[in-house]
Amino acid sequence: MKTSKTLFILVVFMVFFSINSFGQEPVTHYITLNVDTSLINNQNESLVSNFGQEAGISNENFTINVRLGDTIIWQGLSSSSQNDVVNIISINYEGEKNIFNQNYLKGNGVVPEQVIGTVVTGNVGDSVKYKISFTVLNNGNRRGGTFKIDPKIQING
Repeated sequence: MKTSKTLFILVVFMVFFSINSFGQEPVTHYITLNVDTSLINNQNESLVSNFGQEAGISNENFTINVRLGDTIIWQGLSSSSQNDVVNIISINYEGEKNIFNQNYLKGNGVVPEQVIGTVVTGNVGDSVKYKISFTVLNNGNRRGGTFKIDPKIQING
């Protein structure tokens, strides 16, 4: 009796974990780049921008954790003025595994501009870098040029 009860618990446990690991639906990840639009210039973009990450984690070490089939939506937000706009204009592949099967993901052309990408290829454990290019509008006037930050994307199981 004790053996059959143990076997039953083991089978239930295995079924539970196999359903949870294989039956996961794709997820949409919203990644918001917060920018102090009153201070940004081409020399301080990493200092006045962040993804809301914990202290001590640089923008370059900020990591988005995804699975195959997940969608990522990058969007920008001014942390200093409701009248300013942060447009995410592109996501550029940086020479490692290309998990989107495109070298360049273009913004949607709507203000505030966003970029949308779906993870279509890669292996669990792959960590890749993509460059986020963005522009800033202060009260409708473009500030500086195009700014860039390059966080990571990690594929999880």
